[in-house]
Amino acid sequence: MSYFKNSAKAGIFLSFISAYSFSVEAQRYSIYDNQQYNSIEKELYRPGTNFHTSVKSYRLDQINKITNFDSILYNEIKIPLGKLNFWKRLFHDDVLKWKQQNEDINIVINPLFNIETGKESIDGKNTFVNTRGLFIEGNIGKNFAFYADLYENQGTFPNYIDSFAHTMNVLPGQGKPNRVASRSVFDYSQATGYISYNAGKYFNFQLGHGKNFIGDGYRSLLLSDVPFSYPFFKFTTDFCKVKYQILWASLTHLERKNESIDTRYPVKYGVFHYLDWNIGNRLSLGLFESVIWAAEDSTGHYRGFDWHYANPFVFFRPVEYSAGSPDNVNIGLNTKYIASKWLTFYGQIMFDEFRTSELFAKEQWWANKYGYQLGFKTFDLFGAKHLNIKMEYNRVRPFTYSHGNVLNSYGHYNQSLAHPLGANFSELVSILNYRYKRWFIRGEIMIANYGKDYQDSISYGKEIFKSNDLRFSDYNNTVGQGLKTDLYIMEASLSYLINSRNNFNIAAGIRIRNESNELETNKTNFIWFAVRTSLRNLYYDF
Repeated sequence: MSYFKNSAKAGIFLSFISAYSFSVEAQRYSIYDNQQYNSIEKELYRPGTNFHTSVKSYRLDQINKITNFDSILYNEIKIPLGKLNFWKRLFHDDVLKWKQQNEDINIVINPLFNIETGKESIDGKNTFVNTRGLFIEGNIGKNFAFYADLYENQGTFPNYIDSFAHTMNVLPGQGKPNRVASRSVFDYSQATGYISYNAGKYFNFQLGHGKNFIGDGYRSLLLSDVPFSYPFFKFTTDFCKVKYQILWASLTHLERKNESIDTRYPVKYGVFHYLDWNIGNRLSLGLFESVIWAAEDSTGHYRGFDWHYANPFVFFRPVEYSAGSPDNVNIGLNTKYIASKWLTFYGQIMFDEFRTSELFAKEQWWANKYGYQLGFKTFDLFGAKHLNIKMEYNRVRPFTYSHGNVLNSYGHYNQSLAHPLGANFSELVSILNYRYKRWFIRGEIMIANYGKDYQDSISYGKEIFKSNDLRFSDYNNTVGQGLKTDLYIMEASLSYLINSRNNFNIAAGIRIRNESNELETNKTNFIWFAVRTSLRNLYYDF
């Protein structure tokens, strides 16, 4: 337990620094949008705000045009003894910050940590996580902003996460780990960051290494923050009620072609277009398209970055055909309707491949690859302030996101760029969040059914990193085919927010997971306690 003891000392030390460090005014920017500790979401989903909620991460300079971000945190999360600098530093402020007012320069530094211990009761397994890090963010002038963070981690996990890490060679959303064999401990690290520049009133350019999300739900079938971070360049323009974003990304496939000759992992590229239009004060429609291609094709020809896709105003499918390249092109739609200040409906539909004549036939052709999402979210339900509920249904057909060439699959670092379950599944997820002052309660119930791939040489459509040339049938493909598996997850947590600047909180929770099919049943009863900062979304509900 030396890891945990050292982590506890580190947490106390960081808390001490938070209380006594020097103070200068600064403005905060953040790359992350943690869904549990998001205090401004209901302000963005009010009729008439015309905020483009489906494009994340949010830019705080745009949020502040609608509502004052810092004011909400200060007024709604009460600060005891606010006149005393000690309490202000401990409960509300940054560890280090510097502002040069005449030149409009702001720099902020805060610690990041997660000191967690847990117990998986069924197997009697003790777990822990020891995370140390920091982030720095700020702006130089009114148009240039930056963010950078670093996480260094060690940990042991419940058995289903441990099994996933062994099978996929990646910890969910956190990259490729190294294992200390004698103690079954994973060692892993992650660094993200970006620089952002506003070119006038309408244009923003961002160069970074991180994650992106398109959608209004808990999940996204278009582009999500599920996998590990990746290098990207992003161009965004806002005018009237329209937001248009194009994202160029470099992605990694964690399977070496010939390890004895080249130890590097294969590279692939992705380009993502998204056009979001706010129609009136309540309805939004977003058009999405993406293309994925390998830097080196199946014949060994090195393509590198294909400049056919560099044009930000072009449809991918005609370009793909004209270039004679069998790349993986997806198209989709994201929509939301703000029914009232307390209720919003949202949804998505995504097409990987389809043929119109087969789409409406009854033969269930394998290449009719699509998925859809339907959901709603509430705010201050039944008049109870800060009682929010989100419920959504996701369904994805077999072979969606996969490709004949596995390097062209819609994934990065052995995880899907969309839903963590991959394809060939249906899912219903319900999430409750309630906040009273600094106390946060979160509950989640997730029920899913999927068809498991249980033979290496045959694909039933769930594993997106398996070639769809291995499909077991051309027709009669239905959701749940293969080894029919039921998945149930129930999770609840209680946390107390100490500092909203880096979401420093003390939390405890329980997770119950049951996965069963004809061959096996895997159960997890997991309780945990943590002292942590919670800026990131990490998805363990799969």
